[in-house]
Amino acid sequence: MDIRYDDFRVQLLRTLNDADGLSSEARSMVTAMSQRLERQGELSPRMVQANPLSDILLQVKSSYQSLPAEVHPLVGSFFNIADYLAWYKRPAPDMPDFMIGHANAEIIGPRGLERRDDLVVGVTLMRPGITYPDHQHPPEELYIVLSEGLWRQNDNPWWSPGHGGLVYNPADIVHSMRSVETPLFALWCLQM
Repeated sequence: MDIRYDDFRVQLLRTLNDADGLSSEARSMVTAMSQRLERQGELSPRMVQANPLSDILLQVKSSYQSLPAEVHPLVGSFFNIADYLAWYKRPAPDMPDFMIGHANAEIIGPRGLERRDDLVVGVTLMRPGITYPDHQHPPEELYIVLSEGLWRQNDNPWWSPGHGGLVYNPADIVHSMRSVETPLFALWCLQM
């Protein structure tokens, strides 16, 4: 597990550091995240975990070769650790389709494989046709988009960053994402 996790950290750092076209705020966040990722926290021992969207993860895995070549190492390293993640659902009792159609996991963070309280790196999976509800949080956030999907901030129109695109959410901005006719697969990073 340690070698597979180390490979994921290396690929995440490479992807963040190689990102082009970022705003100055997003570049500042990437720099700070990279500096924090240089220091590794404690790894938590894990057994294989259940994933409520294992069928979607298999579908994404079977099609990831269609992603831009530069994200293949990151995605491949993610699949090597995915079975060890503790998957959870964001509560939304008034949205039954959302509840059965999404799953999240922390890779780095308080509930992650690497336990830390200064940053969180996670993953979101969503079935086709699901909207993640509007939400906001104090830390700024960066998504690494690894599928088709639509993104929105505040009341602005939905837009597509494309495969391998990045989405930067400033602190406290209202934001959401929506899967299209294919599953949504994205990594997200928060500084605490």
